[in-house]
Amino acid sequence: MLHPVVPIIICAVVSIGILVTAILLCRHLKKRRRQMCIPNCGYDAIGDCKPPSLMSVSSTSQDVQITKEHQRVQPRSTSISSRGSISTMSRGSIKSDPFTCNEETSSISARSDTSVDSYVFDPSFGAIRPDLYPRKDAVLQQSSLDRSFGRLHVRLKYDFRTSDLVVHLIEAQDLPPSERLEPDVGSGDPYIKVSLEPTVDERVRQSSVKRKTANPFYNEYFKFPATYDDIKESSLVFMVYDYDKFSRHKLMGEVRIDLSKVETSNSVEMWCDVQKQHQESAELGEVLLSLSYLPTAERLTVVVMKAKDLRVPTTTPSSDPYVRITLVVEGKKVKRKKTSVKKGTHNPVWNEALSFNIPPELLPKVTLECHVVDNDLIGHGEFVGCVMIGQTRAGNEGKHWGEMMQNQRKSIAMWHPLHR
Repeated sequence: MLHPVVPIIICAVVSIGILVTAILLCRHLKKRRRQMCIPNCGYDAIGDCKPPSLMSVSSTSQDVQITKEHQRVQPRSTSISSRGSISTMSRGSIKSDPFTCNEETSSISARSDTSVDSYVFDPSFGAIRPDLYPRKDAVLQQSSLDRSFGRLHVRLKYDFRTSDLVVHLIEAQDLPPSERLEPDVGSGDPYIKVSLEPTVDERVRQSSVKRKTANPFYNEYFKFPATYDDIKESSLVFMVYDYDKFSRHKLMGEVRIDLSKVETSNSVEMWCDVQKQHQESAELGEVLLSLSYLPTAERLTVVVMKAKDLRVPTTTPSSDPYVRITLVVEGKKVKRKKTSVKKGTHNPVWNEALSFNIPPELLPKVTLECHVVDNDLIGHGEFVGCVMIGQTRAGNEGKHWGEMMQNQRKSIAMWHPLHR
Protein backbone atom coordinates (compact mmCIF):
# COMPACT_ATOMS: atom_id res chain seq x y z
CA MET A 1 0.00 0.00 0.00
CA LEU A 2 1.35 3.43 -1.08
CA HIS A 3 2.29 6.05 1.39
CA PRO A 4 -0.31 8.88 1.55
CA VAL A 5 2.38 11.45 0.57
CA VAL A 6 3.14 9.81 -2.82
CA PRO A 7 -0.02 11.03 -4.68
CA ILE A 8 0.61 14.57 -3.50
CA ILE A 9 4.17 14.47 -4.82
CA ILE A 10 2.99 13.12 -8.22
CA CYS A 11 0.42 15.92 -8.57
CA ALA A 12 3.02 18.55 -7.73
CA VAL A 13 5.44 17.22 -10.36
CA VAL A 14 2.73 17.16 -13.04
CA SER A 15 1.69 20.76 -12.21
CA ILE A 16 5.26 21.99 -12.42
CA GLY A 17 5.69 20.27 -15.79
CA ILE A 18 2.57 21.89 -17.18
CA LEU A 19 3.63 25.36 -15.95
CA VAL A 20 7.11 25.04 -17.51
CA THR A 21 5.59 23.91 -20.81
CA ALA A 22 3.22 26.93 -20.85
CA ILE A 23 6.10 29.36 -20.17
CA LEU A 24 8.19 27.96 -22.99
CA LEU A 25 5.25 28.08 -25.38
CA CYS A 26 4.56 31.78 -24.56
CA ARG A 27 8.20 32.74 -25.16
CA HIS A 28 8.16 30.97 -28.53
CA LEU A 29 5.01 32.79 -29.63
CA LYS A 30 6.39 36.22 -28.59
CA LYS A 31 9.61 35.64 -30.54
CA ARG A 32 7.70 34.62 -33.63
CA ARG A 33 5.40 37.68 -33.38
CA ARG A 34 8.43 40.03 -33.29
CA GLN A 35 9.85 38.44 -36.43
CA MET A 36 6.52 38.94 -38.25
CA CYS A 37 6.35 42.68 -37.28
CA ILE A 38 9.75 43.48 -38.91
CA PRO A 39 9.02 44.27 -42.61
CA ASN A 40 11.30 42.82 -45.25
CA CYS A 41 11.94 45.99 -47.28
CA GLY A 42 14.87 44.98 -49.39
CA TYR A 43 16.99 47.96 -48.22
CA ASP A 44 20.47 47.59 -46.75
CA ALA A 45 20.68 50.85 -44.80
CA ILE A 46 18.83 51.32 -41.55
CA GLY A 47 16.07 53.91 -41.79
CA ASP A 48 15.49 53.43 -45.55
CA CYS A 49 12.50 51.14 -45.03
CA LYS A 50 9.24 52.91 -45.94
CA PRO A 51 5.74 51.55 -46.49
CA PRO A 52 5.28 50.88 -50.20
CA SER A 53 1.90 52.66 -50.24
CA LEU A 54 3.53 56.01 -49.34
CA MET A 55 6.45 56.15 -51.79
CA SER A 56 7.39 55.78 -55.43
CA VAL A 57 9.72 52.94 -56.47
CA SER A 58 11.81 52.73 -59.59
CA SER A 59 13.69 49.45 -59.81
CA THR A 60 14.57 46.64 -62.15
CA SER A 61 13.95 44.05 -59.47
CA GLN A 62 11.40 41.38 -60.30
CA ASP A 63 10.05 41.49 -56.71
CA VAL A 64 8.28 44.81 -57.22
CA GLN A 65 5.44 45.23 -59.71
CA ILE A 66 6.12 48.35 -61.82
CA THR A 67 4.77 49.95 -64.94
CA LYS A 68 7.23 51.28 -67.52
CA GLU A 69 6.39 53.75 -70.25
CA HIS A 70 8.73 55.02 -72.98
CA GLN A 71 7.20 58.53 -72.80
CA ARG A 72 7.63 61.15 -70.14
CA VAL A 73 4.41 61.54 -68.09
CA GLN A 74 3.51 64.99 -66.77
CA PRO A 75 1.65 64.79 -63.43
CA ARG A 76 -1.72 66.59 -63.27
CA SER A 77 -1.70 69.44 -60.82
CA THR A 78 -4.32 71.50 -59.07
CA SER A 79 -3.90 75.01 -57.68
CA ILE A 80 -5.81 75.75 -54.47
CA SER A 81 -6.05 79.45 -53.70
CA SER A 82 -7.39 79.00 -50.17
CA ARG A 83 -4.13 77.32 -49.07
CA GLY A 84 -1.90 79.41 -51.29
CA SER A 85 -0.57 78.27 -54.64
CA ILE A 86 0.01 74.54 -54.07
CA SER A 87 0.88 72.08 -56.82
CA THR A 88 -0.08 68.49 -56.06
CA MET A 89 -0.83 65.24 -57.80
CA SER A 90 -4.33 64.37 -58.89
CA ARG A 91 -6.45 62.34 -56.45
CA GLY A 92 -5.37 58.72 -56.45
CA SER A 93 -1.72 59.47 -57.43
CA ILE A 94 1.42 59.26 -55.26
CA LYS A 95 2.86 62.50 -53.91
CA SER A 96 6.60 62.18 -54.46
CA ASP A 97 9.22 63.27 -56.93
CA PRO A 98 9.05 61.13 -60.07
CA PHE A 99 12.33 59.61 -60.92
CA THR A 100 13.85 58.75 -64.25
CA CYS A 101 15.66 55.49 -65.00
CA ASN A 102 17.44 55.16 -68.36
CA GLU A 103 15.23 57.95 -69.79
CA GLU A 104 12.18 55.91 -68.87
CA THR A 105 9.49 56.94 -66.37
CA SER A 106 8.24 54.50 -63.77
CA SER A 107 5.37 55.11 -61.41
CA ILE A 108 3.14 53.17 -59.13
CA SER A 109 -0.55 54.13 -58.82
CA ALA A 110 -1.69 53.97 -55.23
CA ARG A 111 -5.20 52.72 -54.54
CA SER A 112 -5.32 53.87 -50.95
CA ASP A 113 -6.75 57.28 -49.93
CA THR A 114 -3.92 57.57 -47.41
CA SER A 115 -1.53 58.35 -50.31
CA VAL A 116 -3.03 61.86 -50.63
CA ASP A 117 -2.36 64.71 -48.29
CA SER A 118 -5.96 65.16 -47.21
CA TYR A 119 -5.23 68.35 -45.33
CA VAL A 120 -4.60 70.15 -48.62
CA PHE A 121 -8.19 69.67 -49.85
CA ASP A 122 -11.07 71.69 -48.35
CA PRO A 123 -14.15 69.40 -48.21
CA SER A 124 -16.44 72.38 -49.01
CA PHE A 125 -14.31 73.51 -51.94
CA GLY A 126 -16.44 73.71 -55.09
CA ALA A 127 -19.75 73.11 -53.26
CA ILE A 128 -22.68 75.47 -53.91
CA ARG A 129 -23.69 77.51 -50.87
CA PRO A 130 -27.34 78.68 -51.17
CA ASP A 131 -26.87 81.28 -48.43
CA LEU A 132 -24.53 83.20 -50.76
CA TYR A 133 -27.24 83.40 -53.42
CA PRO A 134 -30.44 84.55 -51.65
CA ARG A 135 -33.57 84.49 -53.77
CA LYS A 136 -34.99 87.98 -54.21
CA ASP A 137 -38.69 88.70 -54.65
CA ALA A 138 -39.77 90.05 -57.99
CA VAL A 139 -40.42 93.81 -57.83
CA LEU A 140 -43.02 95.16 -60.24
CA GLN A 141 -43.93 98.76 -61.00
CA GLN A 142 -47.51 99.63 -61.96
CA SER A 143 -47.47 103.17 -63.30
CA SER A 144 -50.31 105.45 -64.27
CA LEU A 145 -50.40 107.43 -67.50
CA ASP A 146 -52.29 110.19 -65.69
CA ARG A 147 -51.09 112.23 -62.77
CA SER A 148 -50.11 110.14 -59.77
CA PHE A 149 -51.55 110.89 -56.32
CA GLY A 150 -49.01 108.93 -54.35
CA ARG A 151 -47.64 105.40 -54.42
CA LEU A 152 -48.63 102.18 -52.70
CA HIS A 153 -46.16 99.46 -51.67
CA VAL A 154 -47.56 95.93 -51.35
CA ARG A 155 -46.46 92.30 -51.52
CA LEU A 156 -48.64 89.46 -52.83
CA LYS A 157 -48.32 85.69 -52.51
CA TYR A 158 -50.74 82.80 -52.88
CA ASP A 159 -50.53 80.27 -50.05
CA PHE A 160 -51.27 76.84 -51.52
CA ARG A 161 -51.33 75.24 -48.05
CA THR A 162 -54.32 77.26 -46.85
CA SER A 163 -55.72 78.28 -50.28
CA ASP A 164 -55.46 81.98 -49.39
CA LEU A 165 -54.22 85.03 -51.23
CA VAL A 166 -51.98 86.80 -48.71
CA VAL A 167 -51.79 90.57 -49.17
CA HIS A 168 -49.04 92.40 -47.30
CA LEU A 169 -49.87 96.10 -47.15
CA ILE A 170 -46.51 97.69 -46.44
CA GLU A 171 -46.77 101.46 -46.88
CA ALA A 172 -47.96 104.42 -48.93
CA GLN A 173 -45.91 107.41 -50.02
CA ASP A 174 -46.53 110.97 -51.20
CA LEU A 175 -50.29 110.98 -50.59
CA PRO A 176 -52.09 114.28 -51.38
CA PRO A 177 -52.88 116.71 -48.54
CA SER A 178 -56.22 116.63 -46.78
CA GLU A 179 -59.15 118.55 -48.29
CA ARG A 180 -60.94 118.97 -44.97
CA LEU A 181 -61.97 122.51 -44.13
CA GLU A 182 -60.40 122.51 -40.69
CA PRO A 183 -57.72 124.81 -39.27
CA ASP A 184 -54.16 123.50 -39.06
CA VAL A 185 -54.92 120.48 -41.22
CA GLY A 186 -52.05 119.65 -43.58
CA SER A 187 -51.54 115.92 -44.12
CA GLY A 188 -54.59 113.71 -43.80
CA ASP A 189 -55.37 110.68 -41.66
CA PRO A 190 -55.13 107.94 -44.30
CA TYR A 191 -56.43 104.42 -44.08
CA ILE A 192 -56.90 101.80 -46.80
CA LYS A 193 -59.72 99.38 -47.61
CA VAL A 194 -58.67 96.18 -49.38
CA SER A 195 -61.13 94.15 -51.43
CA LEU A 196 -61.21 91.46 -54.08
CA GLU A 197 -63.49 91.70 -57.12
CA PRO A 198 -65.55 89.63 -57.48
CA THR A 199 -66.02 89.36 -53.72
CA VAL A 200 -65.23 86.08 -51.95
CA ASP A 201 -66.95 86.85 -48.63
CA GLU A 202 -68.71 89.64 -46.74
CA ARG A 203 -65.78 90.66 -44.57
CA VAL A 204 -64.58 94.26 -44.64
CA ARG A 205 -60.77 94.40 -44.72
CA GLN A 206 -59.45 97.74 -43.60
CA SER A 207 -56.12 99.00 -42.32
CA SER A 208 -55.57 101.11 -39.24
CA VAL A 209 -55.74 104.92 -39.44
CA LYS A 210 -52.40 106.72 -39.50
CA ARG A 211 -52.65 110.25 -38.09
CA LYS A 212 -51.38 113.35 -39.89
CA THR A 213 -49.01 111.79 -42.40
CA ALA A 214 -48.59 111.64 -46.16
CA ASN A 215 -46.27 108.62 -45.88
CA PRO A 216 -48.08 106.07 -43.67
CA PHE A 217 -46.37 102.80 -42.78
CA TYR A 218 -48.83 99.93 -42.16
CA ASN A 219 -47.10 96.52 -42.31
CA GLU A 220 -50.48 94.75 -42.12
CA TYR A 221 -51.60 91.43 -43.61
CA PHE A 222 -54.93 90.45 -45.18
CA LYS A 223 -56.11 87.08 -46.47
CA PHE A 224 -58.68 86.22 -49.13
CA PRO A 225 -59.89 82.59 -49.19
CA ALA A 226 -60.19 81.49 -52.82
CA THR A 227 -58.80 78.92 -55.22
CA TYR A 228 -55.79 79.80 -57.30
CA ASP A 229 -57.87 79.67 -60.50
CA ASP A 230 -60.39 82.12 -59.04
CA ILE A 231 -57.62 84.47 -57.97
CA LYS A 232 -56.25 84.54 -61.52
CA GLU A 233 -59.64 85.85 -62.70
CA SER A 234 -59.96 88.55 -60.01
CA SER A 235 -58.83 92.10 -59.38
CA LEU A 236 -57.36 93.41 -56.14
CA VAL A 237 -58.60 96.88 -55.16
CA PHE A 238 -57.05 99.29 -52.64
CA MET A 239 -59.18 102.32 -51.72
CA VAL A 240 -57.23 105.10 -49.97
CA TYR A 241 -59.38 107.26 -47.67
CA ASP A 242 -58.81 110.33 -45.53
CA TYR A 243 -60.49 109.66 -42.19
CA ASP A 244 -62.93 112.32 -40.97
CA LYS A 245 -64.46 111.90 -37.54
CA PHE A 246 -67.34 114.31 -38.14
CA SER A 247 -68.18 113.82 -41.80
CA ARG A 248 -67.97 111.41 -44.68
CA HIS A 249 -64.48 110.02 -45.25
CA LYS A 250 -62.82 111.49 -48.32
CA LEU A 251 -61.70 109.11 -51.06
CA MET A 252 -58.12 110.10 -51.92
CA GLY A 253 -57.52 107.56 -54.68
CA GLU A 254 -57.42 103.90 -55.55
CA VAL A 255 -55.17 101.16 -56.90
CA ARG A 256 -56.45 98.27 -59.04
CA ILE A 257 -54.28 95.23 -59.72
CA ASP A 258 -55.31 92.77 -62.41
CA LEU A 259 -54.23 89.44 -60.89
CA SER A 260 -54.38 87.67 -64.24
CA LYS A 261 -51.21 89.60 -65.14
CA VAL A 262 -49.38 88.92 -61.86
CA GLU A 263 -47.81 85.57 -60.97
CA THR A 264 -48.73 85.17 -57.29
CA SER A 265 -47.48 81.58 -56.93
CA ASN A 266 -44.21 83.23 -55.85
CA SER A 267 -43.88 86.29 -53.65
CA VAL A 268 -44.34 89.45 -55.74
CA GLU A 269 -43.45 92.92 -54.48
CA MET A 270 -45.20 95.85 -56.19
CA TRP A 271 -45.08 99.64 -56.27
CA CYS A 272 -48.34 101.04 -57.67
CA ASP A 273 -49.35 104.60 -58.52
CA VAL A 274 -52.45 105.82 -56.73
CA GLN A 275 -55.02 107.09 -59.22
CA LYS A 276 -57.45 109.83 -58.33
CA GLN A 277 -61.11 108.84 -58.27
CA HIS A 278 -63.67 111.60 -58.03
CA GLN A 279 -66.72 110.69 -55.99
CA GLU A 280 -69.89 111.31 -57.89
CA SER A 281 -72.19 113.36 -55.73
CA ALA A 282 -75.70 112.01 -55.56
CA GLU A 283 -78.14 113.83 -57.80
CA LEU A 284 -80.68 114.33 -54.98
CA GLY A 285 -78.21 114.38 -52.07
CA GLU A 286 -77.04 111.83 -49.51
CA VAL A 287 -78.03 110.72 -46.03
CA LEU A 288 -75.87 109.16 -43.29
CA LEU A 289 -77.61 106.40 -41.29
CA SER A 290 -76.42 104.13 -38.50
CA LEU A 291 -77.98 100.71 -37.76
CA SER A 292 -77.67 98.46 -34.73
CA TYR A 293 -79.60 95.47 -33.38
CA LEU A 294 -79.71 94.29 -29.77
CA PRO A 295 -80.83 90.61 -29.71
CA THR A 296 -81.53 90.44 -25.97
CA ALA A 297 -83.96 93.38 -26.15
CA GLU A 298 -85.11 92.51 -29.72
CA ARG A 299 -84.60 96.17 -30.62
CA LEU A 300 -83.53 97.64 -33.96
CA THR A 301 -82.17 101.19 -33.67
CA VAL A 302 -81.81 103.56 -36.62
CA VAL A 303 -79.77 106.71 -35.96
CA VAL A 304 -80.41 109.45 -38.53
CA MET A 305 -77.15 111.37 -38.36
CA LYS A 306 -77.03 113.93 -41.19
CA ALA A 307 -77.77 114.67 -44.84
CA LYS A 308 -75.73 116.42 -47.49
CA ASP A 309 -76.39 118.46 -50.67
CA LEU A 310 -80.18 118.02 -50.59
CA ARG A 311 -81.96 119.17 -53.74
CA VAL A 312 -85.40 120.29 -52.82
CA PRO A 313 -87.81 120.45 -55.83
CA THR A 314 -89.03 123.95 -55.09
CA THR A 315 -88.24 127.53 -55.96
CA THR A 316 -87.57 128.29 -52.32
CA PRO A 317 -83.86 129.07 -51.78
CA SER A 318 -83.80 127.15 -48.47
CA SER A 319 -85.43 123.94 -47.26
CA ASP A 320 -86.78 122.53 -43.99
CA PRO A 321 -85.99 118.81 -44.23
CA TYR A 322 -86.85 115.93 -41.94
CA VAL A 323 -86.54 112.13 -42.24
CA ARG A 324 -89.34 109.59 -41.98
CA ILE A 325 -88.49 105.93 -41.28
CA THR A 326 -91.05 103.24 -42.12
CA LEU A 327 -90.72 99.64 -40.92
CA VAL A 328 -91.92 97.20 -43.60
CA VAL A 329 -92.34 93.46 -42.79
CA GLU A 330 -93.09 91.13 -45.72
CA GLY A 331 -94.33 94.07 -47.78
CA LYS A 332 -96.62 95.47 -45.08
CA LYS A 333 -95.99 98.83 -43.42
CA VAL A 334 -95.96 98.09 -39.71
CA LYS A 335 -94.69 101.25 -38.02
CA ARG A 336 -93.56 104.77 -38.91
CA LYS A 337 -91.36 107.30 -37.07
CA LYS A 338 -89.79 110.62 -38.04
CA THR A 339 -87.13 113.07 -36.93
CA SER A 340 -87.44 116.74 -36.09
CA VAL A 341 -87.47 119.43 -38.79
CA LYS A 342 -84.26 121.35 -39.49
CA LYS A 343 -84.99 124.87 -40.68
CA GLY A 344 -83.39 126.55 -43.66
CA THR A 345 -80.57 124.15 -44.59
CA HIS A 346 -79.54 121.79 -47.38
CA ASN A 347 -77.04 120.03 -45.08
CA PRO A 348 -79.02 119.18 -41.94
CA VAL A 349 -77.61 117.39 -38.89
CA TRP A 350 -80.04 115.39 -36.71
CA ASN A 351 -78.25 112.69 -34.67
CA GLU A 352 -81.61 111.27 -33.59
CA ALA A 353 -82.28 107.61 -32.74
CA LEU A 354 -85.47 105.84 -33.82
CA SER A 355 -86.10 102.38 -32.33
CA PHE A 356 -88.29 99.46 -33.45
CA ASN A 357 -89.06 96.20 -31.63
CA ILE A 358 -88.44 93.26 -33.95
CA PRO A 359 -88.04 89.53 -33.06
CA PRO A 360 -84.85 87.95 -34.48
CA GLU A 361 -86.81 85.53 -36.68
CA LEU A 362 -88.41 88.45 -38.55
CA LEU A 363 -85.18 90.31 -39.35
CA PRO A 364 -84.65 88.60 -42.75
CA LYS A 365 -88.13 89.80 -43.78
CA VAL A 366 -87.65 93.44 -42.74
CA THR A 367 -87.07 96.45 -45.00
CA LEU A 368 -86.49 100.02 -43.80
CA GLU A 369 -87.82 102.85 -45.95
CA CYS A 370 -86.03 106.12 -45.27
CA HIS A 371 -87.75 109.15 -46.84
CA VAL A 372 -86.28 112.64 -46.80
CA VAL A 373 -89.06 115.21 -46.94
CA ASP A 374 -89.07 119.02 -47.18
CA ASN A 375 -91.53 120.23 -44.57
CA ASP A 376 -94.42 122.40 -45.72
CA LEU A 377 -96.82 124.22 -43.45
CA ILE A 378 -99.61 123.40 -45.89
CA GLY A 379 -99.97 119.73 -46.86
CA HIS A 380 -97.62 116.80 -46.22
CA GLY A 381 -94.43 118.37 -47.56
CA GLU A 382 -92.42 117.72 -50.73
CA PHE A 383 -90.66 114.42 -51.30
CA VAL A 384 -86.86 114.81 -51.78
CA GLY A 385 -85.63 111.22 -52.04
CA CYS A 386 -85.56 107.85 -50.31
CA VAL A 387 -83.35 104.93 -49.31
CA MET A 388 -84.47 101.27 -48.97
CA ILE A 389 -82.35 99.14 -46.61
CA GLY A 390 -82.85 95.41 -46.19
CA GLN A 391 -81.51 91.93 -46.79
CA THR A 392 -82.98 91.68 -50.29
CA ARG A 393 -81.64 95.05 -51.47
CA ALA A 394 -78.65 95.36 -53.81
CA GLY A 395 -75.55 97.52 -53.53
CA ASN A 396 -74.75 99.46 -50.38
CA GLU A 397 -78.34 99.19 -49.14
CA GLY A 398 -78.07 95.41 -48.85
CA LYS A 399 -74.44 95.58 -47.72
CA HIS A 400 -75.32 97.91 -44.85
CA TRP A 401 -77.97 95.49 -43.59
CA GLY A 402 -75.61 92.53 -43.92
CA GLU A 403 -72.87 94.23 -41.90
CA MET A 404 -75.36 95.06 -39.16
CA MET A 405 -76.46 91.40 -38.98
CA GLN A 406 -72.85 90.20 -38.74
CA ASN A 407 -71.96 92.78 -36.06
CA GLN A 408 -74.94 92.76 -33.73
CA ARG A 409 -74.75 95.07 -30.69
CA LYS A 410 -72.49 97.34 -32.76
CA SER A 411 -73.49 100.51 -34.62
CA ILE A 412 -72.74 100.39 -38.36
CA ALA A 413 -72.86 103.74 -40.17
CA MET A 414 -72.94 104.26 -43.95
CA TRP A 415 -73.70 107.01 -46.45
CA HIS A 416 -76.53 106.35 -48.92
CA PRO A 417 -77.40 108.37 -52.06
CA LEU A 418 -81.04 109.36 -52.33
CA HIS A 419 -83.15 108.20 -55.25
CA ARG A 420 -86.70 108.59 -56.41
